[in-house]
Amino acid sequence: MSASLAKAFSCDIDESNLPVRAEQLRARLRSYPLLIAGQAVIALLLVELMWGRVPHVTLLSWIATLFAFLLVEIFMIWRYRKEMGTLEECRRWRTRFVVLVSCVGAVWGAGGLLLFVPGDLAYQAMLICVVLGVAAGAATTNPVFPPALYIFVTLLILPIIAINVAVGDRSHLILAAMLVVYLFFVLNAGKDLGRTFEQSLRGRLENERLVGQLTWEKQRAEQASLMKSKFLAAASHDLRQPMHALTLFVEALKGHVNGREGVELVGQIDRSVEVLGTMFDALLDISKLDAGVVQPHEESFAIQAVLDRMHAEFSRVAQGKGLRFVVADSDLMVYSDPLLLERILRNLITNAIRYTEQGEVAIVCRQEGDDLELEVSDTGIGIAQEHLPHIFEEYYQVGNQHRDRSKGLGLGLSIVKRIEQLLGYRMKVKSILGGGSSFILQIPMRAGCYDCQRRDRISEGGDVP
Repeated sequence: MSASLAKAFSCDIDESNLPVRAEQLRARLRSYPLLIAGQAVIALLLVELMWGRVPHVTLLSWIATLFAFLLVEIFMIWRYRKEMGTLEECRRWRTRFVVLVSCVGAVWGAGGLLLFVPGDLAYQAMLICVVLGVAAGAATTNPVFPPALYIFVTLLILPIIAINVAVGDRSHLILAAMLVVYLFFVLNAGKDLGRTFEQSLRGRLENERLVGQLTWEKQRAEQASLMKSKFLAAASHDLRQPMHALTLFVEALKGHVNGREGVELVGQIDRSVEVLGTMFDALLDISKLDAGVVQPHEESFAIQAVLDRMHAEFSRVAQGKGLRFVVADSDLMVYSDPLLLERILRNLITNAIRYTEQGEVAIVCRQEGDDLELEVSDTGIGIAQEHLPHIFEEYYQVGNQHRDRSKGLGLGLSIVKRIEQLLGYRMKVKSILGGGSSFILQIPMRAGCYDCQRRDRISEGGDVP
């Protein structure tokens, strides 16, 4: 253990261990108020205990010296407490700790000699109990900075051991031997506690370093994603032009192709271009929403106007699949961005028709308090409960494991979620596997309700179904 003690006594500080040593010094600094208060109280009680057995001059001189050093410690803490940021400052604090602890420990050790009452074993035993108590307290509060423990406890106990040896009778020699054993165990316990504290400290600092690195990497990845989204959003007009031109060329090509095989080939090209355009539009919409380019423009309007446009746009599509498309009339007013609201409905209706083979797709409006609940329901394949938490993720398609692009890219509900969060709304999803699905969007009906609920819902981070 001697090598370990020597290393602990030195507690070298260099660039490699500076963060750990600096935190050890700070922990020792934080423990000072309790240590100083505890020592002051114990010293006063000890003087009171020995008042009738030790000369008053000796007692007062001893406690005055102890209090003087405690005041020096308080001054040092107040004067230099913030100077622990550099290697040199930490080394200066290590020196201060060693000097201060040595002085206070020496005063306490001198007390073991000066307050020793010759010929009175009872008072000697009480003095030894006080010394052992102070040593035990030091062992539990000082391991944060090992040199402080080793120096203080050694200077505290060695004088009381020496005076017991000096008395020389059988009882005092036994007491001296017991104090030696106690000193050994206190130093060993302090060494173990110090090692545990240092290992815990190193683990905490390493975790903080890893968290900082992960945070930096996350911010870097988010920044790169944002820059990509901003680029695509800024270039969306230029990127859409070739797609629009390709669509026109295919339409023009139809008038110049004859023969069954040629017509079929042009039809396949037309369908592929249509799917490609849909996917391309979805990707660009995602980029605009992620880049923060899209900003809501709210106004108060009749929801029936939106419902009428949805009926005109999707009734024939639904009939083409043999489905009923039911849109209930409503005379309610809402406060929202009509274009973004239509985009939400368009994506929900498209999905409902795509995954419904028989039955109906319906849109229903009803008032719930200050909200209008807009529900898009279908009698389609439904969604299993384990898939519900993931349906708003990008490219997540429950019924398209083979990635059939004719069934979309899996971005429709992701766009819905982004717009919902942008507007500060809340959406509920109900679904039964094989029994259809319902998407219920809660929309404020008045401007005041909109502002209040938008703040509340954005602060909540949005709902996950």
